[in-house]
Amino acid sequence: MRLLPISMVQPGMRLGKPIMSEDGQLLLESGAELCAVRIRKLVHMGYQQLYIEDKQTEDIQIQDALREETRAAVRLHLLRAYQRLHQTGEWSSGERQFLSNAALHSMKIIYDDLKHQNLTYDDTIFLMPANRSSFSILEHLCQNALNTCVYATRIGMIENLDREQIFALGLGAMLHDIGNTQVSPKLLLKTTPLTPLEYEAIQKHTEYGFRIVKEMPGIPLLSAHCALQHHEKINGSGYPAGLTDAGIHPFAQWVGLLDAYDAMTNPRPYRPAMPPDHALENLCTRAGTLYDREKVDTFRSKVAIYPAGLTVRLSTGQIGIVSKYNPTFKQRPVIRVLTNELGESLKQPMEIDLSRHLHIMIDRIGEDAMVH
Repeated sequence: MRLLPISMVQPGMRLGKPIMSEDGQLLLESGAELCAVRIRKLVHMGYQQLYIEDKQTEDIQIQDALREETRAAVRLHLLRAYQRLHQTGEWSSGERQFLSNAALHSMKIIYDDLKHQNLTYDDTIFLMPANRSSFSILEHLCQNALNTCVYATRIGMIENLDREQIFALGLGAMLHDIGNTQVSPKLLLKTTPLTPLEYEAIQKHTEYGFRIVKEMPGIPLLSAHCALQHHEKINGSGYPAGLTDAGIHPFAQWVGLLDAYDAMTNPRPYRPAMPPDHALENLCTRAGTLYDREKVDTFRSKVAIYPAGLTVRLSTGQIGIVSKYNPTFKQRPVIRVLTNELGESLKQPMEIDLSRHLHIMIDRIGEDAMVH
């Protein structure tokens, strides 16, 4: 199967992967034929790309960062908890217990899912999908919580942390932005530049988050410090305390780095999503100033930024599909080339292993790759 921009999906094509609602209900099953009405509905729902069945790529196996069942269950648990916290504005013992139960259950099924994958796959971090753009603010917070938690949990496993440490890091990543439930949605969704007072109000989410998380039963205090410190920068330019390298807990440094990457690769009200390779380069240019260089280098060496099924244009002008990733050279996948340099379809697709052809680069990805 291949990953197609929604603008290129045509009636008669069939879904390569099922589509689930935010509450975990099956909307369209794998293999469902798409008609014009269904495509318009998916566009209206904010879908930007879809996995599509395709004869030229039917043997390509898609490795998800997380099983769809796990992803849907966690989104549902977190969304319900965030909705209660946002709607009531109260922080009673009952609300603390409800949120704690949701977070601990979500963390357990994420851990179990990734632990099972870890038995099969190497030290690779697979990206969470960014297929939709029109989330509500609470849906966005839950999606960011899920994504950042998955990346942090994988880091913990790769770094050989024990289960208790992995849970502290993963829960800190999951709950890092929970303080935003106490910030005006108008500010979080604002598309024009923030005033100094508005920016100060948004910065308060780290302190709100710390107070919320540290009072949640069963949640490690270290996770609360991740909520408090995830916007601190090693050069002292962050907030709320302007801490420098040694004063920021390593777990909070990880959460801040991973949150930044996830934020860049997902759309915001004031900007579109950044391509994964551009976001990674952005992190690298800030290594040693905003982010710990060793952590950035570790993330860069482990993350597979070009998922299988993605359309790419090579520096040669050829267009192809990522057919598999290279475990030892994750930024240089194997490409199934479908067109020549002039954009003409090949009678017989060929595969190029970019780890063996270092002079060939991935020039553009996704919809941009299809434009001559």
